[in-house]
Amino acid sequence: MAKRKLSPRQRLSVRKDTRRLISQGMRQAEILRTIAAKYGITPITARWYYHSVALPRRSSRRRATRKNLSKFRHTHQHPANGTALKIVHHLQTVAENSIKKGSEAKKLIPKWQVYVKKEASLRKLEKEVRFELRAISAKATALHRKIRELTGN
Repeated sequence: MAKRKLSPRQRLSVRKDTRRLISQGMRQAEILRTIAAKYGITPITARWYYHSVALPRRSSRRRATRKNLSKFRHTHQHPANGTALKIVHHLQTVAENSIKKGSEAKKLIPKWQVYVKKEASLRKLEKEVRFELRAISAKATALHRKIRELTGN
């Protein structure tokens, strides 16, 4: 049995419907079933149209000569509607996560400051104790030497 071939107008219509369904937030499987049923094609064929809309690829350009270089300078590729919505959604999610993490960090800052102050005071105390230990150790060593000199040992 021969495969059904869509006309150019139907292909445009399939892509347009696919973009519309993506922007409505439908799942890929539902979109493929809907398109396949509407246009009488297999879901696998519908998937090719879905990927051409949802994941647009760069077209390969031939090496531009000086004459037609100006053509390529001013062209801008805009992402398909579904892709743009995905990017916006992703950015919103990232922003929400960073705001959430920032607020959690803000709550922890006072505790951290208490620990930092305590650490600084303990380090200062440690330094003083170490200095005092050296002084006492030096005095003890000097007294021990005098005792050995006096006893002759």
